[in-house]
Amino acid sequence: MKKILFTLLLLTSSVCLFAQQLNLEIENQTIQTNPDSLQISILTCDPGPEVYALYGHMAIRYQNTNNGDDFVFNYGTFNMNAPFFIPKFTLGILDYELGCQPYEYFYRHYSTDGCKITMQVLNLTPEEKQRFFEALMTNYLPENRGYRYDFIYDNCATRPRDILEKIVDGEVLYSYGEQEVTYREMLHGFNGRWPWSKFGVDLVLGADADVKKNAREQEWIPSYLLEHFNQAKIKSADGSTRPLVRNTIEIPALCLMDESEEFPLSPMACAALLLSIGIAVSLFELLKKKIVWVWDLLVFVSQGLTGVILAILFFLSEHPCTGNNWLIVLFNPLPLFFLWHIIARGIQQRKTYYHLAYGVVLTLFMIFFAVIPQDIPIEVIPLALVLLLRHINHLIICKK
Repeated sequence: MKKILFTLLLLTSSVCLFAQQLNLEIENQTIQTNPDSLQISILTCDPGPEVYALYGHMAIRYQNTNNGDDFVFNYGTFNMNAPFFIPKFTLGILDYELGCQPYEYFYRHYSTDGCKITMQVLNLTPEEKQRFFEALMTNYLPENRGYRYDFIYDNCATRPRDILEKIVDGEVLYSYGEQEVTYREMLHGFNGRWPWSKFGVDLVLGADADVKKNAREQEWIPSYLLEHFNQAKIKSADGSTRPLVRNTIEIPALCLMDESEEFPLSPMACAALLLSIGIAVSLFELLKKKIVWVWDLLVFVSQGLTGVILAILFFLSEHPCTGNNWLIVLFNPLPLFFLWHIIARGIQQRKTYYHLAYGVVLTLFMIFFAVIPQDIPIEVIPLALVLLLRHINHLIICKK
């Protein structure tokens, strides 16, 4: 369960890696700027080795050659020491804030993790640079820093894009392709090498994550937006156009990425192992004509606790795409409510309608698995069979 919650913490701050940072009180300074001396760049950090860094990060670099200022404005920061952090995060009501730190701090943080940084110097006029800088300063005021983070619709990538589109003289024209992908497919492109992270994400995302999205709706992932910026142009009010990005600089990491291995067994291997144990226990029970209540306890408590997480995300959380999750049929809190009844009836070898009802539900789930309008992870099949075996054995052995 900790793994699944931690994976969601990544999914959701995955796109905007949280960094412990120095919050500079810039708003208390009187900063004189000459627009000709300003340079505004977009920084895109490669995905990192940790679960929470798998999807990369995006920030804004502000440089002033007149006074040597070199700061990074980062919309992906939050305070893990805030009151009720875990409940707020789980419910999707955690506020992020705009942070600011010297570029050198930002660079060393990501570079020492082995992450390359791509810097896109924006091709802005002096007036546009000044407006961009003023927008950042306004957003950095204490009363404006916080915002309700949404890992798809309002995050560290979409915020810089939205500011950019507001401050240009004219409009930003993107050369979008026609390829449409789902949110789940986008995430799989980053966590495919990390099977446990992939499984955790697939477990908590519902059917809404399997709807095809156009290019604009894909820009919550930093690397996607980076490519869109490379192809974009600014169309000025007089009809002239210019590239959005003046030049691109690849900033190498200081060291190689430490790609440590995950748990040695894959989710499918663990699910197959559990199924093997479940089959062995079931055969033993049929031979002895006696329910192994300890195995019931382990199976139904695990099912119920997983169900608590999915139910919270399904019914209460404001996180996008965690509702409409068909896995709630398989993993829900009901076993926890009926646990004492299930164990007691198993020990007494007495029937209970719970096993009949849930056995029917699981059978229907297996029959219609292929047509469920959600990309269900294949690892769920062995787990569903483990549960189904428990109900079948109770119906066979318990005669009273």
